[in-house]
Amino acid sequence: MGLFSLFQPRRPHDAADQLRAVMGATFTRKRLLSRSELDLFKLVEAHLPRCGPGLRLMAQPSMGEFIESTDVAAYRAINAKRVDMLVIDTFAQPILAIEHQGSGHYQTDAAARDAIKREVLRKAGVEFLEVFDHQDKSDILSQVSSAIARSRPLVSKLK
Repeated sequence: MGLFSLFQPRRPHDAADQLRAVMGATFTRKRLLSRSELDLFKLVEAHLPRCGPGLRLMAQPSMGEFIESTDVAAYRAINAKRVDMLVIDTFAQPILAIEHQGSGHYQTDAAARDAIKREVLRKAGVEFLEVFDHQDKSDILSQVSSAIARSRPLVSKLK
């Protein structure tokens, strides 16, 4: 046990411990998306019907919910990581992950986290799109359409 772990609160492991922790805590709501992420979400969501039937947009999904690996250590490395947005098809297959690179994005280890996401998505055959604040809407929508079109051969194989 390292010195750092001595100062970390013990994580509840069983349901009873978790319930006690929850009962003794205070919770408040918070925004799921920042203002700029929400603007991007609405833009992409409105555009999806033009890209094909049945496409849906999810916000902040955990990668462990739509990517799997038999390598336990690799799966643990990505399980709790999230993408800002995920386009799924009619069968709930992941098609396109979207990361919004806002003004405060590149803090601490964000570049390393993004590199991990990029590599995992590439290996899993999920398109990846980074969107920056300076991009205009037509450019973003063009990139979304192109990424979805590139995924179509993969989509038909998964069905």
